[in-house]
Amino acid sequence: MRDSSLAKERLYRSFPLLLHPLGESSMDSSLEIVRDIFKSRNIQVITLTQSLFMVTATLWWPYWSRYIVALGASKVQLGMIFMLEQSSQLILQLPGGILADRLGRKKVIVLSSVFRALSPIIYLGFRIWYMVLPGMFLTQVASMMNPAVNALIAESMPTENRAASFGFYRMMTWMPMIFTALVGGMIVDHMGIVPGVRLCILLTLVVSWLNVLLRWRFLEDTYVPEPTGISMRPSLRGSIELLRTVPSTVWTLIVVASISSFSVRTAMGFMYIYAEEVLGVTATQWGVITTVASVVSTFLTVPSGLLSDRIGRKPCIIVSRVLQPIMMIGFPLSTGFWGILGFRLLGSVGEGFGGTIMGIMGGPAWQALVVDLIPSERRGRILGLMGTLVGLLSLPATWVGGYLYDYVSPASPFYTSFGLGLAATIIFLLFVKEPEERSS
Repeated sequence: MRDSSLAKERLYRSFPLLLHPLGESSMDSSLEIVRDIFKSRNIQVITLTQSLFMVTATLWWPYWSRYIVALGASKVQLGMIFMLEQSSQLILQLPGGILADRLGRKKVIVLSSVFRALSPIIYLGFRIWYMVLPGMFLTQVASMMNPAVNALIAESMPTENRAASFGFYRMMTWMPMIFTALVGGMIVDHMGIVPGVRLCILLTLVVSWLNVLLRWRFLEDTYVPEPTGISMRPSLRGSIELLRTVPSTVWTLIVVASISSFSVRTAMGFMYIYAEEVLGVTATQWGVITTVASVVSTFLTVPSGLLSDRIGRKPCIIVSRVLQPIMMIGFPLSTGFWGILGFRLLGSVGEGFGGTIMGIMGGPAWQALVVDLIPSERRGRILGLMGTLVGLLSLPATWVGGYLYDYVSPASPFYTSFGLGLAATIIFLLFVKEPEERSS
């Protein structure tokens, strides 16, 4: 017992911020929260299955844009592909939310997992750039699970530990990128971009079907709808009327999320392409950059979630919102590997604080703030509607980024991303207030 106490004390002295950002006096309670998270069967299952998927998917995700270009697409065509992908994603967020409230969380998650397992079959069946679109569409059909997954996590833990639960989920599911991006880069450099990516997609196919089985067998629903509950008909008008019953802060969050998502998507798909074409960064070096950035963001996620549960969501989100635009402008300011690495590290600190928004999804602090505002019986529908509106408003971003890259300058998408990210931060800082009481 004494050895255990000494070990814990030494660990805390070495990594006080990592273990608990508010001081040693409440370290034990933080560890108890982490133990409670581990005890939740739903969080165990959803975290394990998503982590398994990420082990294989993050081998090739960092090189996906370059792969499509290698198949023959131009930068503008690449931007159009990503825009079409997002359009299919946003169409399905509202139906996904309605189904999550009507059928329960588990059924939607399992059904969506089946669609996600079908997309690698399309990717492996064709070597023409425009034929990636059907596979990307199936992947985005699977994104209708997002409202159900967020609701499942929120409802599997007490309200006061909500951000920590999202943080734990984010940390565990993104942890594979600590090593897989580097391994994927080595595979791509050794085999070539097309055969290397295709090998990694084959691994993703196997794991995706395993996830379907595990989720069907072991997930437990957290919400049982009333027999006279919500209509299956995805009425946009009815959902907007429903959204008006929650605080006006939700509308402000939609504006901030839309601008942030537009900002990120304008440049994100061209990051590796810019690093390779303009700065001469190899796939292995990009893997190193991604790995180091992932280490920082991953191990900050749970401590920042604990911090968010104690001092509030807004301070953590502000840190994220300030650092992300700095990362984007860092690309045109860098001259090579070390510059990109430094700015990516700044961005990873921001991501670790849980307030960034990638596409229609936010970090743990952001997700916790959103669900704090929405009652459980409306949560799936409102999360789905928010995803739809955010996706719709940020839809042209990747096409704009591709056009800027090809016809203005390779650096222009990053300058645009910086300006929009800064604007979203100012709006959030001035107009968003946390609720006095968090929804259960």
